[in-house]
Amino acid sequence: MRGVLAALLGGSALILLVLALRLALQSRLPRRLFPALWCAAAARLLLPLEIPTHLSVWNLLQKAPTGGATAAFADALPFPSFASVAEQAVQTGSAQISPILLIWLGGAALLGLYFAVGYVCMTRTFHASDPSQISCAALAAQFRLTRAPRICTTKSRRAPLTFGILRPVILLPDDLPTGGERYRLVLAHELAHIRRRDCLRKRLLTLCLCLYWWHPLVWAMVMLANRDMELACDEAVLCALGADVKKAYALTLLDMAQRKTRPSPLCSGFVMGGAETRIRAILRFQRAPVWAGVCAAVVFLALGCTLTTQAVSSPAPTSEPSPAQVSSVEVPPQIKPVPVTERTAEEPELESEPAPAYVFPLENADTAVNLAYGWHTNEQTGASAFHDGVDLEAESGANVLAVADGTVLSAEYDAINGYSLTLAHADGVQTFYAHLSEFLVTAGDTVRQGQIVAKAGSSGWATAPHLHLGVKINEESADPLQALGAAEK
Repeated sequence: MRGVLAALLGGSALILLVLALRLALQSRLPRRLFPALWCAAAARLLLPLEIPTHLSVWNLLQKAPTGGATAAFADALPFPSFASVAEQAVQTGSAQISPILLIWLGGAALLGLYFAVGYVCMTRTFHASDPSQISCAALAAQFRLTRAPRICTTKSRRAPLTFGILRPVILLPDDLPTGGERYRLVLAHELAHIRRRDCLRKRLLTLCLCLYWWHPLVWAMVMLANRDMELACDEAVLCALGADVKKAYALTLLDMAQRKTRPSPLCSGFVMGGAETRIRAILRFQRAPVWAGVCAAVVFLALGCTLTTQAVSSPAPTSEPSPAQVSSVEVPPQIKPVPVTERTAEEPELESEPAPAYVFPLENADTAVNLAYGWHTNEQTGASAFHDGVDLEAESGANVLAVADGTVLSAEYDAINGYSLTLAHADGVQTFYAHLSEFLVTAGDTVRQGQIVAKAGSSGWATAPHLHLGVKINEESADPLQALGAAEK
């Protein structure tokens, strides 16, 4: 998995996990838990990094071919890897940006511009509101706020709400009677938003929505996270002021709902969204046990580590030779390549000198063999392992040649062999080329002897650029140097 794909799969898995937890145990868990879980899912979507762990479920699929689940998710991405775009630009000399990438960038830019313009216009209106002379220091202390926020009154239909992160401001409707119980409860709700840093949470969710505007699960996450933030604030108010205010608080919520307050994606407020659910939760309020929230968090972390992290690559004997195993075995002269460029259509074939059955897989036939075929013992660990091919010294980007005419059986990637090709030849012979940096053919292609099929590299579990060459004859592993060389005799 690449970083963007890992973030997409991990974040989507966390969203589904929170949805399942919310559906099954919402009424039995502290409401303040769910906004934290939504933020964890959003943070994973915004973190384009692979996080390998031994707990990952992808360890079970580590050796699966690229036609499996990972490739299917990769093909579903609406934009290509930036690394692939850059590599293509270097090879072609010009940046050819995919139309799908342009659509994604355009959608993200338009949505981001919409939110930015709306927020600027809204804050300009709010800054022109009238400051209130009433202090909320005593009420703020009940929510453990070190400094009481500024209170203003406005005629805007969006009030009551809170905006600002470093210096939050509470906006209250100018027709809300001051000093009464309703005023106190509305103010307490806004103080709960400030205490819980909900304006910052909304920024995180909005950024995630701009980048993943095409993803239906992200839209569901943003909508439900906003509802859960309101439910968590209702719970915080009842915890701070006591369960005796449940009825008065529910009536206050009803009054605010009748005002048809419009919600804001970047501000926190006493909105009307989900009023029926909130009133029902307020009237049924009971302090949830702490152990329930702790247990749910532990289960979430355990499942999250399993579903959202990536597989850990394990050492493979075919790719990591020890220094003592490196040798300078010369390639037998009988399998040196015959340059394809020297053949022309006009030259008659000489019956006395037929073309060789196999050619060397690299243009430099005098390259050294870093690790030979057979059993090897690691002098440091004492462990023995069977190496089912030969590791040939090659520079990154060196041309890899087809040793004979054949058909491409597979062109795939896995964590151990990296990018690898398998070719099928006559007489039941198959050749395997691993740790490549680039494919020049695809599965199903027909190749000719000496054709450049790939570029050497160090993908997968490799300490340096090289080419791993394997040979199978009738599904049985064979020494490539002996098998390909003996075929000419």
